[in-house]
Amino acid sequence: MSKPKTNSAVNIPDHLIRELLTPSELRMLQNRWKIMNLLEEGLTIRGIAEEVKVGTDTVVRVARMTERKTVREALNKNLNSKRTIKSKTPWIFGKSE
Repeated sequence: MSKPKTNSAVNIPDHLIRELLTPSELRMLQNRWKIMNLLEEGLTIRGIAEEVKVGTDTVVRVARMTERKTVREALNKNLNSKRTIKSKTPWIFGKSE
């Protein structure tokens, strides 16, 4: 039996998200949003980790998520802006300048 095809663009009301997520999940979602914004400003991985009070692994994970085309497209679509995520440490992602 094949998987049913579903629409991946699902709009979930904010109040429902708050009810579905635990307080720690909601806090982590907020932290990830802060991390994305700080990455956009060009802060270092360590600087972001200190400011948001998370580990550098979390910052790197979020940075990798934002590198994916689907996440960037969703951000651009929802914010109607061109967000460019910049990092002062491109070696983390296996890229050289």
